[in-house]
Amino acid sequence: MAPRILIIRLSALGDIIHALPLLGAIRGQWADAHVGWLCEPAGAPLLEGHPLINRLHIAPRGAWKQGLLSAVGGPKPPFLDELREERYEVGLDVQGLTKSALWPWLARVPRRLAFHAPDARELSGPLATERVRPASQRRHVAERNLALLGPLGIAPPDPISFPVHLPDAAKARAVEMIDDDPTPLVIMNPGAGWETKIWPPERYGQLARRLIKKHKCRVVLAWGPGEERLVTQALGDWGDTASDQGAAFNRTHLAKGPGLHILPATSFVELSAIIARARLFVGGDTGPTHMAAALGVPTVSMMGPLDARRNGPHGAHCATIQHAVPRHAPFWRNHRSWCDPRTDLRRVGIDEVYEACVALLDVNQIRE
Repeated sequence: MAPRILIIRLSALGDIIHALPLLGAIRGQWADAHVGWLCEPAGAPLLEGHPLINRLHIAPRGAWKQGLLSAVGGPKPPFLDELREERYEVGLDVQGLTKSALWPWLARVPRRLAFHAPDARELSGPLATERVRPASQRRHVAERNLALLGPLGIAPPDPISFPVHLPDAAKARAVEMIDDDPTPLVIMNPGAGWETKIWPPERYGQLARRLIKKHKCRVVLAWGPGEERLVTQALGDWGDTASDQGAAFNRTHLAKGPGLHILPATSFVELSAIIARARLFVGGDTGPTHMAAALGVPTVSMMGPLDARRNGPHGAHCATIQHAVPRHAPFWRNHRSWCDPRTDLRRVGIDEVYEACVALLDVNQIRE
């Protein structure tokens, strides 16, 4: 009989995407398994309505602190009863932190799988009933995640697939926004969660100029909340486009034809549906980049503080630019603000990114 399995990957978007292969692998072994997923609110739109998930549980950000208190007699988080009533038999702690390991323990899941250190930190190891050691520390995180299925008798699939679910409404919005313009669509995403993951924004504009001049592309700058400044810097001296940027941020449809354009405001799933229709995606180490890779879109990524072999976009259709294997931040420095000088993204030139873009555009053209 197929087990009832709970996947715990709370955040962030790129990390949730890298955990999606677990769904396909589980369903490949047990089509009738009952699979739940626990995430935080920011990741929920990516998983809501997913046909491979029986039940999505949403933990309010920071709720794990109340969970700790409930373990010593305090009030229970409201959704804990929801977890318990599903009677999960196996919990997969993909995140490897106290806030992820706590929930299957509190939900009385009898079999709790987590990684060995260093992939499990804080209380993730002690709260697990079984610990798994990936075959190699150098493997990509999506491949390492699949190692959690080894004790269940599930071998990693080859090749790995990323079962992304795009809601029909998001796909319809993408069609409406892009229209029927046949111009090759290139999406660029200047933003990222850490400053050290951001390639100098003005270089996106310079790269776009080359692609538009030589390949007649429709280059679109994607952005999220708080990233308008980066788009403005990327636009640089693009004349009328730059002077009209206030209106461009508020448009509901994308301008047609070759040129550099600002993407209207979108949700993450709407952006994902637009990316799915692109000829090429260019960005840093961020959720949209990993979504492009998961969708099979040719992807060029500039990687800074994290090892691209482990954390970069996954797949042969991806080109990752990183000048060295980055060292870890010194223990006295915040890892989100420190970057190995050898992998500082200011060292990545426009020429090498352009060459990677052209190589993937050519391959994509041949494939089509």
